[in-house]
This record gives sequence, C-alpha cells and structure tokens, in this order.
Amino acid sequence: MCPSSVVRALVVGLAIVMGGASAAGAEGFVWEAPDACPDARDVRLRIEHRLGMPIDGSVHGIEVAIARGANGFVARIDARGVTVADGVRTLTSAKCDDLADAVAVIVARLAREAREVKEAGAPAARAVDFAPPPPRRTPEFGGGVRMLGVSGVGIVPGIGIGGEVSAHVRRRARFAEVGVASWATSSSYLVEGAPGRVDVDLLSYAVRAGWSPQDKPLRGWLGAEYGTMGGRGVALVATQNGSARWMTANAGFSVAWQMSSHARLVGTFEVGVPIDRVRFVLAQGREIYRPSPAVARTAFGIEVGWP
Repeated sequence: MCPSSVVRALVVGLAIVMGGASAAGAEGFVWEAPDACPDARDVRLRIEHRLGMPIDGSVHGIEVAIARGANGFVARIDARGVTVADGVRTLTSAKCDDLADAVAVIVARLAREAREVKEAGAPAARAVDFAPPPPRRTPEFGGGVRMLGVSGVGIVPGIGIGGEVSAHVRRRARFAEVGVASWATSSSYLVEGAPGRVDVDLLSYAVRAGWSPQDKPLRGWLGAEYGTMGGRGVALVATQNGSARWMTANAGFSVAWQMSSHARLVGTFEVGVPIDRVRFVLAQGREIYRPSPAVARTAFGIEVGWP
C-alpha cells in the first residue's frame, strides 16, 4: 500500500470516530452511541416519559455506551455511580431503537430508586458497642459447708484416714472456718508381727482464717487444731486406756473445681506442727508411740455453699 493510501485511510477512520457517534450529558447522564441510534436528547425524553417528570440529579453517574456487535447493537450500562449492586449490565438488540427503549426503562427505574433513597434519607448507622461487659458483681458475703475425706501422716500411727465436716463464712476475700475431724483407729505395735500394740484415735476441732479470692478457685489459711488423742493397750501386760490433749499450728491451701453454681469439688493440703506431742508408754517407761514433730494431711470432698 502506498503512503498516500495510508494517509487517506487514517483520515477516513478519524472522521468516522469523530462523527460516527454521539455523546451527551444530561444532569450527569452520559449517552454514547453510533449515528444509527437515537441521540442523547431522544433518549432523555424517553427516560422522562417513563419517570413522569424531568430528569434531575438522580441519574447523575449513569453512563451508557452502545457499540455495534456481530448480531446488532450492544449497550453497556454503568450505574456504579448510583448503586453498587448490579452496577454494570449489558443489553443486546438487533435494532438500536429497541435497545434505546430498554435502556430508558432501566435508567428510569434506577433514577426512581435513587430519588426514593434520597427522599427517605440514608439510614443512620447503628452504633456498635465494643466495650467489654461490666464485670460480674461478687456478693460481699458468702459461706458454705465442706464434707471431706482426709488422709495424713505423722498424726496417728501409719497412714491415718478419717473424715471432716467444716463450715466457713466469707466477707470479700477473707474467710473464717471451723471444722471437726474424726480419725479412724490406727495401731502401733510393740514388735512387728506380735499382738501387743496400742490403738490410737483422734477427735479434733479446727479453726482456720485466711484468703479466698472470688476470681480464683484457691483458698489459703493459717489455723490451729485442738482435740483429744486416745490410746488403748491391747495384748500388753497391765494394759491401760488413756487420752491426752492434741494441739497443732497449721497452714494450708485448697483448690476447687466448680460443678454447679452451688457445688464444688475440693482438694486440700495442710501441714502442722504439734504443740503438745502425746506420748504413749508402757508401764516400764518404754515409749510405744509418739506423733511426728511435723504432720501433713490431704483431703478431698465436696463443698456446698454460696460465692
């Protein structure tokens, strides 16, 4: 192809681009279409006819571009300036006039919806409170009853077992408790394997006071224990029965597992130092049993009460 033919083709193409399509804006409405299609003024009249009123700013931001396709004309309607839902859609038709009618129907509907939203006013954003909920108020006073199975060393001969019932009251993070414990009889033998022995039992009363935070399942205390330790000789010469005072200074702690709002499983550990160590001796003066200088015990059971 010669240079003159190239120049002539470019000039013809530019003329087609410049004169082959119409573009107009009406209140922000943009219409671009080939000359074979209705012009912008005609489309505007069709939209106003379907609206029943003149076009206003409700169509601002709607852009329509029509191009020739393989089977007629294709319209691309861009309404993202008005709505984000279904913002771009495409229509096709063999005749551009029919396509203009369909575009007018869609633009009129979008304009009507935009006007209704504007007249109703945008809904106020609902405030969302991200503040944490107020802390649950803990009652100032509380209390409960514990029923525990106990086991200890250094108190009665061997590994002692028994039971305890206690009751406590609480004010804020401080508590006071009283309890009574009964230990099963345990034996200390004069000679291992021989029948001669002394059977030892203990009934004691405890007072405890300490710290009981309501945001933690823990309790710690200092306390004292007072009671009577009894002994009975068995298969010994000139056997005698007797009893003596039992006193200890104690310290301990407990951990609780909540089962319901008023019931908990409780585990405790406590150590004590006997103030009066009871001595059990034979008639000849030989000692057959004496509690240890330090004692320890554990307990497990149920607590029923209020926070």
